[in-house]
Amino acid sequence: MIKKIDVFADKIIVGTIALTKEKQVAFQYSKEWLKKGFSINPIKLPLTSRVFISTSPHFKGLFGVFADSLPDSYGELLLDRYLKRKGIDISSLSSLDRLAYVGSSGMGILEYIPDFSEKQTNEKIDFDFIQKECNDLLNSKDIANINVLYSLAGSSGGARPKALIKYKDEDWIVKFSSKFDPKNIAELEYKYMSLAKELGINIPQIELITSEKGNKFFLIKRFDRINDRKIHMISAAALLECDFRAPSLDYNDLIKLTRVLTNNDEDVIEMYRRMVFNVLIGNQDDHAKNFSFIFDSKKMIYRLSPAYDISPTKTYFGEHTTSVNGKGKGIRDEDMIIVAINNKIDVSIAKDIIDKCHALLK
Repeated sequence: MIKKIDVFADKIIVGTIALTKEKQVAFQYSKEWLKKGFSINPIKLPLTSRVFISTSPHFKGLFGVFADSLPDSYGELLLDRYLKRKGIDISSLSSLDRLAYVGSSGMGILEYIPDFSEKQTNEKIDFDFIQKECNDLLNSKDIANINVLYSLAGSSGGARPKALIKYKDEDWIVKFSSKFDPKNIAELEYKYMSLAKELGINIPQIELITSEKGNKFFLIKRFDRINDRKIHMISAAALLECDFRAPSLDYNDLIKLTRVLTNNDEDVIEMYRRMVFNVLIGNQDDHAKNFSFIFDSKKMIYRLSPAYDISPTKTYFGEHTTSVNGKGKGIRDEDMIIVAINNKIDVSIAKDIIDKCHALLK
């Protein structure tokens, strides 16, 4: 069991994570990072020399910003199957062991030493073959090429299988369908991400491609990579250290967080716009990990990241994971107007966004 792991960004040591005698997770910034770096979580880990002890009941005992590096759902299943294939007892692994298996392959800028990650293949990827392998994994079948599947997935999260690929010499994510998805899931996500763009929501570049066998795949360009340079990103769940697997936030919280963290009116309106779109298309999977912020290292400020995972999705409990003015269902335009008023957003701007979204979805 690993008891200490170093965190790096841009080849500079950010700090060290360690297990205390009481099995709690501690973190301290390095002296070098204190001089040259920035807070990787301004809310929970301000840039000071003190030793921080995690008290969150979530994230396997980790601080949220490091838990963001770990895969979840499909990715966690894949990691567990990969480790079992290597003869590793996953029940004996600490959260630091799991970070080591992420190593340098995670989303965002953070890297972990020791690094046990599987290096990504540069070979041409057969999307149809990867889809079949993903289906087999989800159906508990044996996977012959699990090393390749794991190396492609990196630390991506979410219920749907994903692969991190080079496409047109840039970094992209390709999404595959799960057994719970409709057959046209790729077309649906492309459609609704395109509609989001029409509403004025900031989305990454997207593409819908057809394989040689006629299958459709949805691709989205990574915003945590620019010209092979890694960008720091952190989810709202990690910033606030709240449970993204269950209802834990209201859009009032997300908009307030956006205002405090970015101090940017455009980002505040953008978050409001995303709320309206999610409500009107019926995207109930609007949990706290589906909203992120990126760090602009030139201006040394946080900004709201481009939008992702926006399409009509039902939750098993039949309500939005992020509530609107305290309501998880039966949300009306009036509720969204109240959110605007609560957050000092001009009512005329709010009504215009709502009206445009209704018109767009007719």
